[in-house]
Amino acid sequence: MDAIAAPRRLHAHVVDALVPMIVNGELAPGSLLPTEPEMSTRFGVSRSVVREALRVLGAKGLIEVRHGSGTRVTPPERWDPLDPLVLSALRGRGPSAAVLHDLLEARTIVECEVAALAAERADAQQRCDLQDAVATMRASVGDPPRFVTGDSAFHLILLRAARNRVLERMTQPMHELLQYAQALTDAIPGVLTRALADHEAIADAVMRRDAAGARDAMRVHLARTQRDIISITETK
Repeated sequence: MDAIAAPRRLHAHVVDALVPMIVNGELAPGSLLPTEPEMSTRFGVSRSVVREALRVLGAKGLIEVRHGSGTRVTPPERWDPLDPLVLSALRGRGPSAAVLHDLLEARTIVECEVAALAAERADAQQRCDLQDAVATMRASVGDPPRFVTGDSAFHLILLRAARNRVLERMTQPMHELLQYAQALTDAIPGVLTRALADHEAIADAVMRRDAAGARDAMRVHLARTQRDIISITETK
């Protein structure tokens, strides 16, 4: 068992090292990666492990193997925008306004319908949990980290209440980066008070089983969130 697992751990180590180097620009788009022998020496692994790592990077859209001219880093628009390692590296460097705009736009398309489905499908326990999340936010307007915890719980409850596993899986990868971006807006005066009011409006619609109202309230909230986040990141 250990003999089977070891090569996987080894190539994952190489992938984990190379993804941030690519995303952070240390290996710029169009640049050549070191050769297999060079990487084998650098990471202390066999060339077969390096090849497996390169295969994984290629699947993420980060590199392109050009026979006869080496392996090159691809431009950012070809990267997998929902890959957890890519998102984690983006968070580490501070995501660009363009990346956040795309994520927020996709989130709006999905989460407005999630809110509507949750209004129709949430059970009694999920409705109680949603109210508890709002209560956490209400008690944490002066405590941004705790507020974000309540906010994240709120959206997760809605996802589960929508009872659509595909929608839940689609939105999970983007949440870490969006939470980071959300934390950037804490300095905006009154932002948490406004966010609380938005979440109360969404929760009220869910409690009434008002799908259209939940959808509209979520759209208002996410539009405000997008404006706040983009305004902050564009000045950084």
